[in-house]
Amino acid sequence: MWDEESDESLSRRERQVIGIVMKRGRVSAREIGEELPDPPTYSAVRSILRLLVERGLLVKEQEAGRDWFSLPVSAGKAKVGALRGMVRKFFNNSAPEAAMALLGQKNLKLTAEEADRLMKLIGEARKK
Repeated sequence: MWDEESDESLSRRERQVIGIVMKRGRVSAREIGEELPDPPTYSAVRSILRLLVERGLLVKEQEAGRDWFSLPVSAGKAKVGALRGMVRKFFNNSAPEAAMALLGQKNLKLTAEEADRLMKLIGEARKK
């Protein structure tokens, strides 16, 4: 199962594979290999996938003679788990520090709806 602890034990290649699956949803080994930077051999991609399935970080399904890989949780849950891990690791578990780092970027442009939603979430967090 994917959680914020999962990222700690992943190799660079495993993180790349998880990222591709997270972005695409359901994907074949060949498609993953095509999207990886400096792609390894097909058998190396299959090995990485086998290990990720064994560790419960990916789910494998067979359909029409092909193996398809997906996350065991929704992409939204996986993204939140990965973000929690990054906040813990790089921002000393401080969500406000991480938010300020993101929102403090010079080229950041928020829509009115995004700004309103952030303000609402900040207000709710202050009340807790």
